[in-house]
Amino acid sequence: MSRRLKCAVPADPNAATATPRHDAVLWGTTTAGRLFRPSDWAERLAGLTSAFGAERKLAYSPLVCPVNVRGSQALIVSHALADVEPRLYQFLLNFARDNALVVTWEANAIDAPRHLEPPPGVAVRGEPREPV
Repeated sequence: MSRRLKCAVPADPNAATATPRHDAVLWGTTTAGRLFRPSDWAERLAGLTSAFGAERKLAYSPLVCPVNVRGSQALIVSHALADVEPRLYQFLLNFARDNALVVTWEANAIDAPRHLEPPPGVAVRGEPREPV
């Protein structure tokens, strides 16, 4: 039984004056078009940033958020993570590179994950098909 942890994204009081920087979106599809396994990879990576809050519940960092976009798993990595924890930011990008994951760069994706669209070629549902 898997439980979804909430990504607590605090409101940014300077959002109106801030210049948008692009967040990395790591998609659960390889550049060869195959679904990346295991299926909970995004939650596992986001778990690296999780901590127990005051309510004694586990919560992800507001800078890393696993999402499901139209059946495709993705992990949003905020550009702010590069300033706060550059080694973790680089680790996540290297993970995507080492596993040949599709990566897109979206402005303010961490603030509005519902507006994301899977890029062309990203598998959106079902199991990978094996050659017959």
